[in-house]
Amino acid sequence: MTAISGETRFVAMLGDPIVQVKTPAAFNAWAADREQDVVMIPMQVAAADLPATLSALRGWRNCCGAVVTYPHKQAVAAALDVATPAVQLVGACNVVRRLADGRLSGTMTDGMGFVRALSETGLDPRGRDVRLIGAGGAGSAIALALLEAGAARLVVTDRDAARAKDLARRLRASFADRVVATVPPADLRCALVCNATPAGMSGDTAHPFPLDGLPSDCVVADIVPDPPMTPWLRAAAGRGHRVQTGPEMVRAQLPEILSFLDFR
Repeated sequence: MTAISGETRFVAMLGDPIVQVKTPAAFNAWAADREQDVVMIPMQVAAADLPATLSALRGWRNCCGAVVTYPHKQAVAAALDVATPAVQLVGACNVVRRLADGRLSGTMTDGMGFVRALSETGLDPRGRDVRLIGAGGAGSAIALALLEAGAARLVVTDRDAARAKDLARRLRASFADRVVATVPPADLRCALVCNATPAGMSGDTAHPFPLDGLPSDCVVADIVPDPPMTPWLRAAAGRGHRVQTGPEMVRAQLPEILSFLDFR
């Protein structure tokens, strides 16, 4: 990591908790490799303190912006001055760029990173059936990216059934030629099941979705960053499924994060 000086620029990483995040390590390794005088700092911010934190970012002139993780993605989206179409559709934001005049511009890269990692895993979602667990910020972005990548039928569920139904409704409005549902069709054949919830994080042994009955060639993916191999992924791998981890998604979306923050 570069030595901190009066010329160093900063990127914040906002979340609560924050100990599990992998993006600062990946970002700082990129900066050191390219001799960029910029660092990413994890900042644990409670929901009640988020408005004050965003206000501080507006006035922090050597701050380039922020990367946002659970549970702040929806709240940050609502506080932006400028939002990309993806943020407007899914109602969540995970990267904020501080503009020269202090305004905050935001985008959502979780979905792009997930699909890019999926291609490296060896699955093309085009024309395939997908089950997605979690309709929060990351889950909404992944749902959008999977449909943009050509998924034919997407079934999304969430502990908050109303939230899942609302996401499905918004996505159907933009993808009228696809099936977006909260109840699986009888003939659904999953090519991919993805956990986009915190289940499995930091010692949690919960399985977000039953593995029984999945086709043997179904890819099982998790976005939890720590541990990389959650108990659910370990169980899936033990059954012979290809798996995709949270850190793989983090690495795959780093180029999108760097581009939006205007790093070359």
